[in-house]
Amino acid sequence: MNQNTLQKYAMLLLCMSAGMVDVIGYLGLGHVLTANMTGNIVLLGIAIARAQEFVVLRALLALIGFIAGNAIAAHMIGRVQTKNGWSSRVTNVFTVESILLLLFAIAMISPYSEQLSYLLIAMLATAMGMQTTAARRIGIAGISTTVLTNNLAAVVEDAVSILQRLRHASIRSLVKALSVDSYLRAGAVAIYLGGVILAALLFHHVPMMAVWIPVLIVGGVTLYARLYSRGTNKTATDDIQS
Repeated sequence: MNQNTLQKYAMLLLCMSAGMVDVIGYLGLGHVLTANMTGNIVLLGIAIARAQEFVVLRALLALIGFIAGNAIAAHMIGRVQTKNGWSSRVTNVFTVESILLLLFAIAMISPYSEQLSYLLIAMLATAMGMQTTAARRIGIAGISTTVLTNNLAAVVEDAVSILQRLRHASIRSLVKALSVDSYLRAGAVAIYLGGVILAALLFHHVPMMAVWIPVLIVGGVTLYARLYSRGTNKTATDDIQS
């Protein structure tokens, strides 16, 4: 399996982690969305209209944390551009995100989780903001790991294109003609939903286990990226020496 294919799988895993994080925030931190800011802004607006001060505070903290994560990641990555968008600076962003998720998981299972709820919201939203900016910079199939509206629209457009061409070609030829990006966008929507379902089930039966899966996913993606980067650098060094 080549490197480009592995990176595409990594992006899908990040979509899954984002779906799980939204469930954790919604069910465990007072009905707040820490990855999907469209939904969070809707919740913020409803809370303002109903004068629900605590809900407003939670939604506002998530929004501020997400923006802070965007800004931190943008600063860390800078304007460096690589062939496929996945640079060592992007990996550094995922490293910081992994640390934030690890700290979140530890605090979430501690006896002080209720007292730290506002800090946990900000921490989780910051991690998701960083992931969003990193995924945008990578730019694989236009996938945003936390905002699936554009992905869903692209999937529908791909489906309409297939239906329009059915008159002139067989289903088999159309399947072959579809771009890899089309499959990736459909996969991103499906795996995000899968992450939501998995997190909801775990949170209902074993809530403390649910918080660790995003840590393992993002940490695994980060470790893979670092190991690949180290192997690439070693190969380049060996080539120079030979």
